Amino acid sequence: MRLSARVLAILALVVSACGGSTAAPVPTPLAAAPAGGAPAASAAPAAPAAPVAPAAVRGSFTLYTSVPQNIASRVEQTLKKRHPDLTMVTFRAGTGEVVAKLAAEQKAGAIQADVVWVAEPSTYEDLKKQNLLLKFAPKEADKLPADLKDADGYYYAGRLINTVVIFNTNLVKTAPKGWRELADPAFKGKVGLPSPVASGAAVAFAGALSKSADFGWDYFAKLKANGAVQVQNNSVANERVAKGELMAASTLDYMVRELKAKGSPVDMIWPVEGAVFTPSPVGIIAASKNVEQAKAFVDYLLSQDGQKDMVEVGSFIPVRDDVASPKGAPKLAEIKRFPGVDWKDVSARTEEIKSRFADLFGK
Repeated sequence: MRLSARVLAILALVVSACGGSTAAPVPTPLAAAPAGGAPAASAAPAAPAAPVAPAAVRGSFTLYTSVPQNIASRVEQTLKKRHPDLTMVTFRAGTGEVVAKLAAEQKAGAIQADVVWVAEPSTYEDLKKQNLLLKFAPKEADKLPADLKDADGYYYAGRLINTVVIFNTNLVKTAPKGWRELADPAFKGKVGLPSPVASGAAVAFAGALSKSADFGWDYFAKLKANGAVQVQNNSVANERVAKGELMAASTLDYMVRELKAKGSPVDMIWPVEGAVFTPSPVGIIAASKNVEQAKAFVDYLLSQDGQKDMVEVGSFIPVRDDVASPKGAPKLAEIKRFPGVDWKDVSARTEEIKSRFADLFGK
């Protein structure tokens, strides 16, 4: 039913009366110029309205991650400072266990994760093939170098990890220069290798060197012949080197910086052949029911402030070149990378990598 003009006028009066003193004043028309006089002064132009802040993101999301628990907890704390009404629920395990959990939930028809953040890109290449990832564009994705984000827009590096050599400074007086020296008799029986079954970073390391014409699986056979031992993951490798049970191991650069800062008798070398340069991506599950919250987390992580937080909480080399590296660490552009790493190839060979490694070093 159409309201009459009179009814509309009455309603307008009621609304005006109910508005109270907080109602915005109604602008008055410009005064007419007096007859024969100068025109009335125009009213000063109104100040531009202040930009409206975007609505705060509220709610929760679930993160499945292989980031060490102490770092994941500190990321949660820093996120809370930036987004007080955003809650992060975390499941933390090694990459292998995270992938197994996702597979089990997929089979059951209900993946519980909203965000996945594990060690290396080959896992995400596999998730892409299964159409499990959401295509999206974080607000500051353009600040990341091209090789630190998926060209198709499904995942982005939230941190950078580099596989290097850790050694015990009490046991090793002359540091090795590169990967080859770990097979020398001087290190016989005293080199640790994290297992690719549990560690995504170990998949990246074994995948990179085993594919190289200069190394191949023959290199790992030489390590085995020299008494190298398999350990569960990078953390265990570091612990055994710090205790002097091992002289050296392959591990991740940020972990060595943390141990040194705590006073452990360890140091690292960036191998002359190159570190295994490994973006640690973050992606959103396509079936997520909390996409807005998940995107807010990724936006935070990739922002300048988020990467400064990553340097502070985890001693990571940032994925943006406008954020300074941790003290004593190289800048992003200064890292010498092990050549020829192809993440699609690593993804295709993951099961072979695990199997070949297990054949040499045991399950």
